[in-house]
Amino acid sequence: MTEPEVRLSDRGTVASYVQGMPRIVRFVSVGAVASLLQLLLLYLIQLTGISKLVANFFAFEISTQVNFVLSYFITWYDRTPKEPTVRYVIERLLAFNGMAVSTLIINMSVFAILLFFHVHYMVAGALGIIAATTTNFVVSSRLIFRLRKGVSRGTARDTLGRWPF
Repeated sequence: MTEPEVRLSDRGTVASYVQGMPRIVRFVSVGAVASLLQLLLLYLIQLTGISKLVANFFAFEISTQVNFVLSYFITWYDRTPKEPTVRYVIERLLAFNGMAVSTLIINMSVFAILLFFHVHYMVAGALGIIAATTTNFVVSSRLIFRLRKGVSRGTARDTLGRWPF
């Protein structure tokens, strides 16, 4: 027996409502959740006495994994297969983490430079996140979650007609 669908209105389910939002709204929302998680983890980890630079690294890595899951199911869901294989998901996860290396370099560079100039570590963390966001969107859109004919849930019109959103 299946669970009854949760409806927002007569127009559709919660999932269809979320997918009906412009991609940029979904991207920013997912990014905001991941960013807030990263800042919370940065604060909590540094309380243990670990260096702020190391704490930022661990906070970034944990929030990256959460960001992948949310990106897969919210931001780029229409570009995923209806029946994804384990291999497909692992390939996307590895690609996303590969992309995260470049955004980590951007994030950590901004963070370290701002710490050097005595900017508060939470402000430095937030600015590091902002600096890495554009790279994340472009690489995710064009490589990791690109439209794949015969594979993606959405059509070219649905996903590319309003590019990059």
